[in-house]
Amino acid sequence: MRRKRAFASLLLGLLILTGGYAKSDLLKIELPKNHSIFDDAFAPLVIKFSAGKIKNIEINSTTGERFVIKNIPESGYYCKNIKLKLAENNISVTAHTEDNRTVQKSVKVFYRSEVYEGADEAPYGYKKYFFHNSGNEEKSCTKCHDMNPDFKVKSSPENEFQVLENPKDSNCYTCHKVLVSRKNGHAPSVNFMCTVCHNGKTGENNLQEKEKSRYLHPDPIADRCFQCHQRLEENMVHNRSDHGPTKSGRCNKCHNPHSSPNAFFLRKPIWQLCTTCHAEKTSGKHVISSFVFSRNKGGHPTRGWPDPSRPGRELVCSSCHNPHGSKGPFLLRTTGSTPFKVCKRCHKK
Repeated sequence: MRRKRAFASLLLGLLILTGGYAKSDLLKIELPKNHSIFDDAFAPLVIKFSAGKIKNIEINSTTGERFVIKNIPESGYYCKNIKLKLAENNISVTAHTEDNRTVQKSVKVFYRSEVYEGADEAPYGYKKYFFHNSGNEEKSCTKCHDMNPDFKVKSSPENEFQVLENPKDSNCYTCHKVLVSRKNGHAPSVNFMCTVCHNGKTGENNLQEKEKSRYLHPDPIADRCFQCHQRLEENMVHNRSDHGPTKSGRCNKCHNPHSSPNAFFLRKPIWQLCTTCHAEKTSGKHVISSFVFSRNKGGHPTRGWPDPSRPGRELVCSSCHNPHGSKGPFLLRTTGSTPFKVCKRCHKK
């Protein structure tokens, strides 16, 4: 009995000192979950806190970004997208209370990309979390956001896509606009036609994710891509040589379907992207050495020269090879069985 009284007195003292709130009540990171995996360069941060007890909030991330929020929302929630670097990231949130206490929370997340060595596989203990299901949305978002999808496919014989007159009217825009903030955007994403790809369905490569989110996309994704890129699908039927990612329907291995700083919304500049898999070409020289000028010292260059067939552009792998497949051998931009026809694209004499 004496021990129980002592414990009760201690607990009462702690409640008085903390104003009746444990630190976990004052501040919580709802999203992202600790040790979660992201496949794009931004993580949605959702902070829950005790409204009226917090003076300001400071956010710091591994990229060096720092944000101080002084106008604390009365809703008790604050949301922001945090930019990630490849591989592991730490996001920390510090709250300063009205009674001059400090509360800090942090999470670790992993930005994964299979075309970057060191970021292609997350460490043990990390996993993919899925937010958009009814339980999470009702818990964290419905106070402030309309969570209904606002894009629909017209039920017409042509199955036309319905484009919003102003993408900012999309219910997805407020939280996900950062995904299209990079230089080169993909049309469905820029127009917030999100459900064209994020239809909630899975493919043979992600069957284990079935029903975990309202906005899953099938993997492989090619069938979704061919809804718009029909001519590409028709051309691929007649390919003589195929490219692995394209043939397997994994368009998003090379392309970021939202946006990218690189041309054609590629995940890397063309030469760097190709040599991620074709590392034997990183010397910058290619093609049979006996058929090229001696001044090139043993091979045809693959970069660092202007592209004669496409004025104003630099010579890169795709100057000669079509990454989506070809009617010629070795993905060359030619037809028939003779590879040297492609040389005439640049060497007219």
